Amino acid sequence: MAFFLLGWHGGLVGYTGWHLQTASFADILSGSVSPVIMHDDGTLEPCGAFITPTPLDNSDAIALKVNHRTVSDCNDGILRLTDHQDTWESFIPVQTALLPILKDLTTRSWHEAEKWVGKAHCTEHHLHIGDRHWSIGTLNAEKSGETVTLWNTDAPDRVTYKLCPSRALSSLLETLNERLQAGEIRSSVTTPWADSGTLRENLANTCFAPHRTDYLLHLSRQCALFEIWDLATGFLACARQQDANPDFIYFAAILALRAQQHDSAAQLLAEALTTRFPDSNILEKTASLRARLAQGENTLLLLPQTLEEAKLPMFDRLFDLLMVPLPLSVQDGKDIQQAYSMRFEDISGQHDMTHRLKLLTAEAHYNGVSYWEEVNMGHVAWLAGLRKEADAHYASARKLAIESHIHPIHYNCGVFSWLSEADCAALSSRSVPDRLGVSQWEWQFSPEDDATVLPSEVCLVFGCDKGYFRFIPKLILSLIRASRANPTTGFIQLCIGVDQPTMEQLTFLTKTAEWLVANNSRVRLNFAHGTLAYRDGATYTAIRYLMLPEITARFSCPLITADCDSYFPSDFVSLWQDMKASADYGFRLYAYNREGKQVMGEPWGFGAGISYFGEADHIPAIAHFLSDYLNTAYNPQNPTNWCVDQCALAAAFKRFVAPKWDELRIKFMDEGTPLMVMPHHVGGKDALLAHEGSFSMVDVVSELARYTPEPPLTPPS
Repeated sequence: MAFFLLGWHGGLVGYTGWHLQTASFADILSGSVSPVIMHDDGTLEPCGAFITPTPLDNSDAIALKVNHRTVSDCNDGILRLTDHQDTWESFIPVQTALLPILKDLTTRSWHEAEKWVGKAHCTEHHLHIGDRHWSIGTLNAEKSGETVTLWNTDAPDRVTYKLCPSRALSSLLETLNERLQAGEIRSSVTTPWADSGTLRENLANTCFAPHRTDYLLHLSRQCALFEIWDLATGFLACARQQDANPDFIYFAAILALRAQQHDSAAQLLAEALTTRFPDSNILEKTASLRARLAQGENTLLLLPQTLEEAKLPMFDRLFDLLMVPLPLSVQDGKDIQQAYSMRFEDISGQHDMTHRLKLLTAEAHYNGVSYWEEVNMGHVAWLAGLRKEADAHYASARKLAIESHIHPIHYNCGVFSWLSEADCAALSSRSVPDRLGVSQWEWQFSPEDDATVLPSEVCLVFGCDKGYFRFIPKLILSLIRASRANPTTGFIQLCIGVDQPTMEQLTFLTKTAEWLVANNSRVRLNFAHGTLAYRDGATYTAIRYLMLPEITARFSCPLITADCDSYFPSDFVSLWQDMKASADYGFRLYAYNREGKQVMGEPWGFGAGISYFGEADHIPAIAHFLSDYLNTAYNPQNPTNWCVDQCALAAAFKRFVAPKWDELRIKFMDEGTPLMVMPHHVGGKDALLAHEGSFSMVDVVSELARYTPEPPLTPPS
């Protein structure tokens, strides 16, 4: 038997010409360096005439002696003679049959099960790979296809390593490269998310690090976005060989669905569910969904809701873009169309205009005209400043939604209440009937006797039903406290409208209003109550605007409308005075830039939480417009009227404020110190009630009774 001689630092003893040196396994195997061979009888070839192998005590290693001196491996490829014998100045015989395997292990990357261990290296007469090491002197190796199994004679536990990249992965990478070079891979009308630059970058990343499962996943996803289903499936299969994550099985189900292999998609989904949720009865709960999927319906769209109902987490959403756009099947039920609509609306809103237009083109190609396509076409036209086109698309979307019984995603509900530019213009030319019934409400205004002593400085307008009235005591008390803390203001007219209040609530409002007058408070409470003709979440939020014509007929001053689930900070008066001095209007313009252009969202994407109207002369016209809009747009036959208040406010802004943007001072109400404390500032509605103290009607009346009267009112100098 013949052996090579392995040095302490991992090189084999070899020579070129008669230059003795150490060389790598690859150099020896390729023939660029010739090996020094030790035979069974201990002789060396070709340098046995002057070098003698000498066994070392209690070791498999040998020393190479020249007379009394020792050959030393100095870790720089150079051999030299030394006068001493240290541990690293020794060599281990290696069976020549092991050389090809050692070369592969040290020049290729490997996986141990699902763990990448990289390349092996030899040092200190051991083969190191991952967190394992193997004694070279007793090493046994067996190669089969793309795997190598190692064990030591004195430690027979076997470990198998898999080649990385596998031949299958290498073939896929080569195929993708060839198709790119041939120009075969191009985006099309049905591939809005395909990006050749990203595909090339993911290909490069995978070539640099084929062990990175995340790179394989992204490369699979990119191929799928180009509808290259064979390569997408292949790269995903390679990722699954490296990682048993059940999310990857779900990704495979998506690819199967997109490749029109619905039966395979159903089987993969079952495998993913049982692997991810082994202790649940999820297969039973998804039996109908999987059966429909196998028959050709796109029921993967229903999976998130199904898992949510089962109180189980959804799979990773990395491959979600493959589900939109999606060619819907004629077999798809209404539940699938509804789920697709909401997912389409959600994804469309997340992308820039270029990708949205590509998405809409692909959607029209796949599924024709639909509610979800039309409403998003409206958004594109609106943001491009094409009002007439946007209005036409919204009208079409509304009609299609009603006919097909598709319910919009929450932020698109305004499509049912949106009035076209022509409809808005017509409001001022006709008498609009009071369909919501606020004109029949009873009003109680504070006395006007002292209006000449101290004019009204601002009206604060709120509306609620008897349920949301729970926020009103704290709202009123916080304003009284803020006014008392800074008596440098005129009258603050607090106006509250309540739908169907209880007798206790009416008594509280009456007593509070009377106390404020009797004690010379600068806060005056005015309230209205009655019954809305239609009572729901949309009309309750509209009360503040429906009250405005009556309020502006009595008070000529700036005006603030806000949600009733809020309260005033102690420095409200100074904050208000600062805003009055620096702004003509204030709105929650989260979708607008500094030039007054809407850059995202939908027309009714206009925060109604708090708004400020500072041009007193123009407020009556705005007030009537808001009331008329609401009484016109609200329709009890609509599937929903949610967002009708935002539609009205956005339309009023578009009509009365936006044309004068450059002339006016506009405050972005979400910036700077908040004028009012609202739920989103403190963690929710319940948190708002408790924040800085909770107050009931009884608490407010008790606190007011303890206060001494304020100083007499004095006119401004």
